[in-house]
Amino acid sequence: MAQISSYPTIIPQTGDRVLGSNNVDASGAAVLGNPTVQYTLTSIKTVIDQVYSQKLSSSNTVAITPGNDDVGTVLLFPTAITTSTSVTIDVNGKVVFVDAGSYMIQQTYYAQATSGTNIQLNFKTVQDGITQVGSTTTTSFLSNASTARHRIDITSYVNITIAGTFYHFWIQNPTVGALGSLQPQTIAGAWGTDTPSAQVIITKLV
Repeated sequence: MAQISSYPTIIPQTGDRVLGSNNVDASGAAVLGNPTVQYTLTSIKTVIDQVYSQKLSSSNTVAITPGNDDVGTVLLFPTAITTSTSVTIDVNGKVVFVDAGSYMIQQTYYAQATSGTNIQLNFKTVQDGITQVGSTTTTSFLSNASTARHRIDITSYVNITIAGTFYHFWIQNPTVGALGSLQPQTIAGAWGTDTPSAQVIITKLV
């Protein structure tokens, strides 16, 4: 084969093709042997042009008190959302990925404790009721007022290869710290919508 530099340089067209290695299939599974294949520039552009589109948003507007113990509890979101063709959630906090693909999960929580106490809250995600996904997120803080709120943001990117995979989001308030909770925040004068104690937003790469 001649050196690449010996070939002419032209303006590419979307129907032109380039060589590449096929490492994973459409479901995200590894391809044996990484065979050499052709890609059209149109297909490459389709991949590059993908964006995250929101598929689910659910929140809890009441206090969540997990209990000051080492057991932990599943976070609940009272309103079931079952109309999405990508991901759903039921009243027991079960998130089902109806469609395989790449997702971004954003969790936001507002913690509260009695003034002068130090609390610790731990968060984890469990897949199919068995396996923890990713690492545990831990926050510890000294409350300076019972009306204060401590914001926790957790963002994760997951590749769902099997439709029907489900997640639960867990919270633990271990005994190493004082009693804490997740609390909503009322916005004075109805200036804006009240802040929920817990919220989850799930977007899909499309």
